[in-house]
Amino acid sequence: MTQADSSSNQGSNASAFNFTLMSISFSHYNEKARWGLDYYGIPYTEYRSLPILHMLSMFKSRAKACPTSGTPFVTPHLTVAPANAPDEKDVKITMNDSTEILGFMSDRFSAPPNKAATSTSTPPLNLYSNNAETKAKILALEERFDTIIGPNVRRLVYSEILCHSPKSVGQSLGQHGNAGALQTWIWTWFFFVFSWILIRFIRVTPESAERSKDILKREFEHLSRVLESGPPGPAYLVGNEFTAADMTLASLASLLVGVTQEDGYGAWVPPMSVFRPEAQEFLKELRESTAGQHILECYRLHRGKKAEGSKYGLSFFGWW
Repeated sequence: MTQADSSSNQGSNASAFNFTLMSISFSHYNEKARWGLDYYGIPYTEYRSLPILHMLSMFKSRAKACPTSGTPFVTPHLTVAPANAPDEKDVKITMNDSTEILGFMSDRFSAPPNKAATSTSTPPLNLYSNNAETKAKILALEERFDTIIGPNVRRLVYSEILCHSPKSVGQSLGQHGNAGALQTWIWTWFFFVFSWILIRFIRVTPESAERSKDILKREFEHLSRVLESGPPGPAYLVGNEFTAADMTLASLASLLVGVTQEDGYGAWVPPMSVFRPEAQEFLKELRESTAGQHILECYRLHRGKKAEGSKYGLSFFGWW
């Protein structure tokens, strides 16, 4: 069953909850969380922010315990609250990790183990499998992608946008519906300040960007060999089914192969054509690899559209 078929499905009790997602709109980790919600057809309200400005957006809902990233202002941040609870703050569930969010969605809203997803009325199967051995393989790959591909993609893309591209490219990240009008104005006029902070916070240097480039090239080569050596049938990372491993790879590496909003990405991102010829050549090489084609195929078959009933939220009188 493809995501195109399942985009209107909802878990049996999804309507009993209100789902609120706070995101940095163009972030690839936030794309993973959005994809999980959309995949299971869970309607949600997304409050979009831009880097650094997101700390103001989520000051009240910041993580209580400082996560591994070193900052409590972590996105994606998902709140799940009972729709009819008299005081929902006492019973709501909060998550601020894309892997945790995806696992929650899959465990709570996937089809039962003995019920195949064969119609539009049946939710997709569990993205982590109901087989313990298979699940362990999926989790291991997901952890690998979260810790190796995710951070290196972020560093390489920020290096290209903030250090090598015209400032209009970086400023455009705050436009195209990626945030409210006031955030867009602040991001545009103070872009050099935000750029300076991000470069230092993410530790973007020519040397670190080159290391990230080498790491990602090796990862794509390895994944291409894995996909090429798999069993006959559809090429997926674990078995013959789309799993959380494929979704994690596709979402976190999507920016390396030129996936855009038109391909299903949940926010506007700049196309490959705005980057330097040197960067375009590298991204094209990754896109044409077996791993790159797998990512594009995952988007084509499984990304689908935003879950029916979802919407964007704005705060501060509709300006934020």
